[in-house]
Amino acid sequence: MRKKVLALALSLTMVVGTMVGCGSDDAGTTNTTTEESGGTSQIEKIADGGGKVLNIYVWNTEFKERFEKYYPKYDKEKGTIGDVKVNFIQNTNEGGVYQQKLDEALTAQESAAADDKIDIFLCEMDYVNKYTNTTLAAPILGLDISESDLSQMYDYTKEAATDGSGVLRAVSWQGCPGGFIYRRSYAKDIFGTDDPDKIQEQVKDWASFDAAAEKVKTESDGKITMLSGYDDALRVYSNNVSQKWVSDDGKLQMDPAIESWIDMTKKYTDSGYNQKTSLWKDDWTAGMRKDGNVFGYFMPAWGINFNMADGSGSKKDKAGHYLGGGSYGDWAMCTGPQSFNWGGSFICAATGTDNSALVSDIMKSLCCDKDIMYKISADTSDFVNNKEANKKLEEDNVTSEFLGGQSLVKALGAAADKITCKYVSPYDQMCIENLMAAMKDYYDGKVDKDTAIANWKSATLKSYPDLKE
Repeated sequence: MRKKVLALALSLTMVVGTMVGCGSDDAGTTNTTTEESGGTSQIEKIADGGGKVLNIYVWNTEFKERFEKYYPKYDKEKGTIGDVKVNFIQNTNEGGVYQQKLDEALTAQESAAADDKIDIFLCEMDYVNKYTNTTLAAPILGLDISESDLSQMYDYTKEAATDGSGVLRAVSWQGCPGGFIYRRSYAKDIFGTDDPDKIQEQVKDWASFDAAAEKVKTESDGKITMLSGYDDALRVYSNNVSQKWVSDDGKLQMDPAIESWIDMTKKYTDSGYNQKTSLWKDDWTAGMRKDGNVFGYFMPAWGINFNMADGSGSKKDKAGHYLGGGSYGDWAMCTGPQSFNWGGSFICAATGTDNSALVSDIMKSLCCDKDIMYKISADTSDFVNNKEANKKLEEDNVTSEFLGGQSLVKALGAAADKITCKYVSPYDQMCIENLMAAMKDYYDGKVDKDTAIANWKSATLKSYPDLKE
């Protein structure tokens, strides 16, 4: 019976949508967290089953790297925590493959052998509430975690992982506010300064950003472009919408902000303000090199760690530290036209885990311990989900070498306080991936705008057959 309930829960989540993403909460909307729920006092504590294998589902190596380096009880040589073996199960996130594999495993959770049960699974912001809106993810307060432990987290990270009854079902060690990361040397040549406050004045809203793009083109004789490609500004727009991707009655819909992004990108393509590259491709990354000809990129902190530092051409030592070189250090960050959030990895405890005590300790160590989170940020330039740790990082003047000695926390902290994530939905990932793919033909002049949007709808309906056009 339990297996049927799990399968039903998975199918039901695909017809439940709240909204599209996270953005600046300029209206002052109050965030809903577990602290505001009258029902949280009824959450029962989850008994530990004494499991001997800790199974963790992930889509890349990010959490594994954080876990191996910063969880103090892990023995990397043996791959164990005490007498418990740690097993990472990794599947690619592209095309929704990770979710498909995770769904299959969660559906089989009740009947799985003890050593095969999922204990922890990771979720991205784009689909976290597909799982946290069901009982597939255990209540955080059912573990050995208190409201006090959660008190230093940014509200929007809790909001994104809270179900409709106010029950928090996932936690994150990171916040992912984004900004506009630009080349210092190009800024000096074109605008006469590389100071983040002064460059912010040049890009403070979209009209100013457009004017700056024209100046970049003109002053560089067309050799440098404001952005790299088609997809660069999408997350800024998609995180500042006024309606969801999917209506309450299950129909696809496009927010005016998304149409503004389409129009802006067409203008930038036709005007020579971008280089017609696609997100994550080699030619997109090429603009980050020392001889790259891209002025800036919209990025969160993880974009530095996973893309820009390597893309800069900097080499690493044996310990994995960047040695400089290339364009490393020739970058700075400002807020840009709008505050936005991009991504974020959440840790869920799978319902049915037989290692609840261990899962609790991992969450408390990596997501609640200010000293561990301070070290994560200081070592990796990740923006951590702990206000107290971030305050100390700023007070201690911990800076980013990649950003030429700029404080990452100071650059991103103001945006983090403005973001709301009440609008995340189970449909975000493929709506966005399909949109990027469908619109390229329009930007390249192969189809008109209406045809490209129709193609997006068709692809998305294939990704989510339960939806209506």
